[in-house]
Amino acid sequence: LGASSASRASSATSRRAARASSERLDSTSQDVFAARREAREALLSSIEPLARGYEASSSQRSRVLELITTLAHLTPTTAPTASLGGNWTLLYTDAPDILGIPSTPLASLGRIGQEIDSVAGTITNVIQYVPSDLARGLVPASQGDALEQRVVTEYKAVSPTEVELKIRGLAFAPRRVLGQELPSGLRFGAEGPLTLPFGRFEILYLDDELRIVRTGQGWHSINMRETM
Repeated sequence: LGASSASRASSATSRRAARASSERLDSTSQDVFAARREAREALLSSIEPLARGYEASSSQRSRVLELITTLAHLTPTTAPTASLGGNWTLLYTDAPDILGIPSTPLASLGRIGQEIDSVAGTITNVIQYVPSDLARGLVPASQGDALEQRVVTEYKAVSPTEVELKIRGLAFAPRRVLGQELPSGLRFGAEGPLTLPFGRFEILYLDDELRIVRTGQGWHSINMRETM
């Protein structure tokens, strides 16, 4: 009887310990979720007025980098290279090759983003040019016109968080001219049988909607996944 009572007491103690451990884990998970949400909202709020980085001052870029570092520690995805697929739109960058893209009196930058095909293993960088206010004023029919520059790269995951790129080709694709949709056959470009190294990037943060990467040169980009 004594042994039986001791066994029941030990079992009850084990159950209480298990419940306490589960409650601690639940509490920790809730704390992490709350911290991630707060850090994510702070980052998105900080970049909202910066026009994708084009209007960011040095101090603002430093602040964004601090917020990126904070959020990166809270990423919910341990192997993000397996979940890259989809179309992404650039929200912010400090990369000079993007910030240095010129506008002209007749053309402004439209959407900048990426189309990632995880099955084909390709990342297509897309830069869209649209008529400027001046051009639309001179030619009202140009409203909605767009020209896309597309750089096609192959990608390979070299770790759970890092990707290597090789350039495969480029194309220019007029989508609309004077308000008229153009067939895809008018797209012109070049893709060769050979690929060349095009750099690499590390995924610092990934959730269902937001992706933050750091290039091999140390530049950062924040992208939002487009909903279908």
